[in-house]
Amino acid sequence: MRLTVFLATAFVFLIVPVYALTPPPGLESQVNHSDFIVLARLSNVKESKISAQSVSVTASVEVLKPIKGGSDLPSKFDLAFMIFPEYFGKWLKASPQEGDYILFLIKKKVKDSKGKETEVVALYEPHPYAFREYSKELEEKIRSEIKSQP
Repeated sequence: MRLTVFLATAFVFLIVPVYALTPPPGLESQVNHSDFIVLARLSNVKESKISAQSVSVTASVEVLKPIKGGSDLPSKFDLAFMIFPEYFGKWLKASPQEGDYILFLIKKKVKDSKGKETEVVALYEPHPYAFREYSKELEEKIRSEIKSQP
């Protein structure tokens, strides 16, 4: 009996959270937690299936206009990320199409195989929320949020 209760409890606390949908962050949160926000053009988008639903995506990015901190970014770079549509509801169920997006990016510390720590630029986490289709209205809302930050 105790083992059954333990296993049921373990299932609830360890397995169920993996399947919970993450609610999308508000724009204010995205702006506050992003180190860089840019208007960017995605091209050469390629995907590879890694499971029945999930895919690995690579894309070339051209920064068209920095909105927040983007002057520190290279004007062109490549992205690689995974898409898990079963976990993120309507957000990024498929690879983004080639076109213009607002990209939310963060600085992230990573360690190499020798334990040396380096800071890299990565997609806002969770990754599906790093992409928003570009509109002038969205750009203006983001600029307004940036101005209202302390």
